[in-house]
Amino acid sequence: MKVKKALPKKDQRTSVRKQYQSSYFSSSSPGNILSAFPEEKLKSVTYLDPLLFELYSKEKNRSMILKWIKEKGVFSKKYVFVPIVMWSHWSLLIFCHFDETHLHSKTNGPCMLLLDSLHAIGPKRLEPLIRRLLFDIYKSEERLESKEQLKKMPLLIPKVPQQKKGEECGFYILYFTKLFLESAPENINVSEGYPQFMKKDWFTVEEVESFCKSLDAFPLVSHDHGDLGPADSNDSVELIESLYLA
Repeated sequence: MKVKKALPKKDQRTSVRKQYQSSYFSSSSPGNILSAFPEEKLKSVTYLDPLLFELYSKEKNRSMILKWIKEKGVFSKKYVFVPIVMWSHWSLLIFCHFDETHLHSKTNGPCMLLLDSLHAIGPKRLEPLIRRLLFDIYKSEERLESKEQLKKMPLLIPKVPQQKKGEECGFYILYFTKLFLESAPENINVSEGYPQFMKKDWFTVEEVESFCKSLDAFPLVSHDHGDLGPADSNDSVELIESLYLA
């Protein structure tokens, strides 16, 4: 049996950098999608780096990841976009109304949406790690909510349009981000189910294809929006490298 040699650290850094920069999010990140919207629309939203969730899944990284998330001020935002890549598949988690303190309110209390373009592989398998992240975020911010209370926070998984091919998931979550921000309600009433626009016929395959062709037309993320993301994509790469290669 052959033993696979570990790459030298220099080569590992090159590999990590290429992996990050060649992802869907190097030139068409959620930050770039959001930057196409008016500044007024962006005051109540933010997003997390696309690779942070996967890094958080490794316990040794969690304290640093939580420190970075804390700097994003998620409890001052109405919507927080959390791109997830696990098992070579992208999905989109949205923290909703974390700026509200009424945890059990059914009209505007905090909840989570998980948008997945491939329900066949079971998006519910992400729930344990999502809830662990949720608890750690609240704990790191010294919030008063208990773990038992947070277990009851709704995690909604609407039946959104599904991808037809094997490698479209990254484009779908970018499109989810764009369309959600365009139609996001002031409040999400959990007792009424998902936001009305989130249905199987939310958009067509043709609309996704047209969106993909238009990606190059999106402006690069503006540094004027402050907390929408890292000041420089290289900062994210350095963070990724430092965690992977620690």
